[in-house]
Amino acid sequence: MKFPTIAIFALSATAALSAPAWTTQLTSGKAGSHSEMPSCTLDFTMSWKGMVQAGTCRLEFAPPGVSKPGAMVIKSTATSQGAANALFPYKHSFWSEVTDSTLQTRYFKASDEDGKETCVTTNRYSPGSVSVHELATDSKTGAVQTQAFTFPHTSRDIFSAILFIRSQKLDVGEEHTTLLLPFTSPYLLKVRCEAKEQHMGKDALRLSFALTKIDKDTGELKVYKKLKKPVTLWLSDDTDRVPLEIRAAVYIGDVRAVLTNFKKNP
Repeated sequence: MKFPTIAIFALSATAALSAPAWTTQLTSGKAGSHSEMPSCTLDFTMSWKGMVQAGTCRLEFAPPGVSKPGAMVIKSTATSQGAANALFPYKHSFWSEVTDSTLQTRYFKASDEDGKETCVTTNRYSPGSVSVHELATDSKTGAVQTQAFTFPHTSRDIFSAILFIRSQKLDVGEEHTTLLLPFTSPYLLKVRCEAKEQHMGKDALRLSFALTKIDKDTGELKVYKKLKKPVTLWLSDDTDRVPLEIRAAVYIGDVRAVLTNFKKNP
């Protein structure tokens, strides 16, 4: 065995030994066969426990007039309202590009404002890694902090994760585990199809999304303290498979997003 071959073998063995234990939990990242998401606009009302209106959110999949070769563009805008805005002011603008053939993210840019600071995050995704850059500006002082790093694992943003899960067969009991890196923190995402049932007067698939935080420096799994239990998401059980409602028990309480309008683009 020549030296280069020995070196390659040794490096491969070292990489295998140093890979975090959670990598064995990851399931296939291959996109499923369900029909692709249509060009559409979805509007959601956000609330606390379904009673106190907290804000609105709009999702646009493949919006008209926006084209990126080989990818679907997803845009998201949201703003808090009323009492929620007084306590937790928030607005965001997201732009995502998800590759058509694999449903993997290739680019994600986010602007978030919460009254204390404005964060602009730019992530570039490639097979095997994610390049992350964040610029945070203090709303009072104007002071700027930056962070930049590379996470050495193939990951998705939240829109890629939704499209990937949506593409699967989704029989009751079916499970998928993937890596999520939507902003600057990576997570192990476990999704399970819990039931087929009626929701909001429609046939629906009830899914649970469990998140475990990953230390980006050590690779260790950590409890995600801001999320008290798995997120529940209902998808319409039809060709479109659009989100009908999302419920999340987070550190500020029970937050819900309910679909109020779904419009396909011509």
